Amino acid sequence: MDAQAAARLGDEIAHGFGLAAMVAGAVAGALIGAAVVAATVATGGVALAIMAGSIAAGGLSMFQIVKGLSTIFNLPEPTTGALIMGSFNVYINSRNAMRAGEDTSSSCTGLPMNHPIWPFPVLIAEGSATVFINGKPAARLHSKMVCGAHIKSGSPNTFIGGPTVSVAFVLDLEGWMHTGLEALGMLAMGGAAILAAMAGVAALVGFVVIGGTMMAGMALLGDLGDRLGPGYRDLLQGVAGMALLGLGPKMAKIGTAPKPRSVSFKPGYTSEDIAAIPKLSRPNPADYLEASYIDKHLKVFQDEGGAFLFTPDDIANPMYGTFSDTKYVMAKSDLHGVVAEFKKTGDLSILETALGYEPGSFTGKEIYMMNLDNPKVVMPSGNERGANPLWRPGGLTHPGGMREAVLDKVAIPHNNDINFLLANPDVVRIQ
Repeated sequence: MDAQAAARLGDEIAHGFGLAAMVAGAVAGALIGAAVVAATVATGGVALAIMAGSIAAGGLSMFQIVKGLSTIFNLPEPTTGALIMGSFNVYINSRNAMRAGEDTSSSCTGLPMNHPIWPFPVLIAEGSATVFINGKPAARLHSKMVCGAHIKSGSPNTFIGGPTVSVAFVLDLEGWMHTGLEALGMLAMGGAAILAAMAGVAALVGFVVIGGTMMAGMALLGDLGDRLGPGYRDLLQGVAGMALLGLGPKMAKIGTAPKPRSVSFKPGYTSEDIAAIPKLSRPNPADYLEASYIDKHLKVFQDEGGAFLFTPDDIANPMYGTFSDTKYVMAKSDLHGVVAEFKKTGDLSILETALGYEPGSFTGKEIYMMNLDNPKVVMPSGNERGANPLWRPGGLTHPGGMREAVLDKVAIPHNNDINFLLANPDVVRIQ
């Protein structure tokens, strides 16, 4: 250990902000983890891994942020006590030299949030392993007290070197919590790796790639911080950690199929009654749906756009050079979520169920998606050419419960040519 300022009678002790920072960060991490669990509807081991990882990441990241800021700006730690007693015959700067295992502070307030007020003398627990005063290890700057505080101030011109030796038990709550959070994080990583391996090779490879990328990014931030100066490594890594943690709930929703929604019918109408009416004879949706529900439903398509899937079979008939002018489209976020879910497994039933297609509709076919910005749409009536036996009133697919609408007499050309469509950047192949 580098030589540190010698401790003297009257020098101050302090705890610092580390424990408070970790507690605050862990609480924030727990809240964010709960949001991620809710967004992904995770249960069992997955939920435990998410919560453990979030708590660990939050606590350790906040600790680094506070440590970095304290170093960069030389923020003063709140004094929690002062050293008393001291050597009877060794003086430093005309003040009694302090000895580990012998001398004490008068008390310790425990601020901020480290322990209750310690009203009795607090023994110095650490000192130099090679420098002794009256046969006791010489105490110096950063030597710990038994309550976990450390010596905050020391001599401006007398320094004591050598490794550190501990001569008494230290109630090091800050150190224990830091170690505990590190262990919790490692357990969460290990658990996540096991769950990924159980999910398949693709999931495990994805976990390793993402984890490796994050670790490499943190290492690069650390190197950049070292170049900027003391404290910047901790600050940059801590801010990055909290930023990634904060993005967790939003990222968790990406690629997650939305939950089924409910339809608002006017009194006296039910889904079964309307669906039982023969196709081409069904009433206008405004007759049986609440107007506010229709407005809110269609506003989704105005705000975020729509999208639909198609196959080469849908554009093969030479009698039609356009898609149906009453083609069914889904809310863009709903379809993108379903497609992302499908890509995880390649299970076509995910698409067929979500869109309300007959089983096997996509089997053995190329599948494409077209995105539409602010499409002109109306609420489906069930009389459209594309309405199948699975149609249900209210603008929700059955059984998937995804939001849908129909084009309001808008004919989109395809010219019976998939390459013509692929020239449009809003058309992509998903299988």
